[in-house]
Amino acid sequence: MNYTEWKQEYLELLIKLIKQHEYSKNYTQDYIDELVIELLERSGFDANFGHWEVTLPEQAVKESFELWLIDYFEEESND
Repeated sequence: MNYTEWKQEYLELLIKLIKQHEYSKNYTQDYIDELVIELLERSGFDANFGHWEVTLPEQAVKESFELWLIDYFEEESND
């Protein structure tokens, strides 16, 4: 699998997972599209780094989804 295929699978899986979360009803599709790209970048799954080559898209999605949950929900609950 090349990076383009890996990234496409990652994005599709992450969008699907985010849309299953109850809070996603507050998001537009454009916002979700931007969010998954941000999570891809923040998680270090860049074409220039080898991390994506040793991580299945499904595992990368789990890591990114957990990052999103921590950033958007745990910080809010601590206020």
